[in-house]
Amino acid sequence: MPDWVPIVEEAAIAAGSGAKFFVDDIEVAVFRSDGTLYAIEGRCPHKGASLGNGTLENGQVMCPWHDWKFDLKTGSGLTSPSSAVASLAVRVNDGSIEIDRETLPQKTSLATNVDDGIHRYLVRYGSLGWVAVFGNVDKVECQHRDRVILQTHRGQELGEILSTPEELATQNNSDKPGGEVVRLAELDEVKAHEPRSRELTTQLIEDCSTVLAESEIDLAIVDGEVLFDGESAVLYFLGDSNPDAGPLVTDIAKRHGLERIELYPFIDPPEPAGGGCGKEGCGGGGCHS
Repeated sequence: MPDWVPIVEEAAIAAGSGAKFFVDDIEVAVFRSDGTLYAIEGRCPHKGASLGNGTLENGQVMCPWHDWKFDLKTGSGLTSPSSAVASLAVRVNDGSIEIDRETLPQKTSLATNVDDGIHRYLVRYGSLGWVAVFGNVDKVECQHRDRVILQTHRGQELGEILSTPEELATQNNSDKPGGEVVRLAELDEVKAHEPRSRELTTQLIEDCSTVLAESEIDLAIVDGEVLFDGESAVLYFLGDSNPDAGPLVTDIAKRHGLERIELYPFIDPPEPAGGGCGKEGCGGGGCHS
């Protein structure tokens, strides 16, 4: 028997777009393509990228990290036929998009001795100090406290190694990586990035706070960070999410040479390696435009 779970208002998924959500701690991706809603398992089986952030074209979604393609209707892997994702039942009921819980993929046990070929690292990252497992099929030689470049759904950012693959192996760790350890960070890269990030973050907080106040949007920007790729910034706020804030901070991003600014709640924010803030209309990439 179907077990329908509401996840978001129908209007939150615009034509030709997608978003990611969590149902029972399982990531799902929902898309509207050619007037039809589709839902599939949300993580790419290649390296764990969020398919909800992928590109839609001709009834397919392309992974934002390595361009693997999947059929929206069936979940079939078009780049790698042996790698498919689950197709989920989705419907609109009383203005809400719902997922049938019975079609969700079963969560696998984390306790396994099967070698899936992924080297796993425990990494601390982000200005709020998240800790998560990241991976790479190619081993990155590093040690405790080494700085590394990470790929998360937000973009490329700096992280700090806490445990290496050898250390995690003793814990029988098989967590699905939340992102990729790309490479070691060079010392001169870190020295160049960190002061620029601090300076630009301060300016972004000031500019966004001013614009939000002028627009009578009750959000207090209290912290933030500019990512290593220099294309994205994240600002953390106190208050309730407001959809009108997105276009305002996007204008400020362009003014400072950034592609985007994402807004995250400061209290109980989502981990970038995980999912959305849980508020209605948030696609999981932060409560941004």
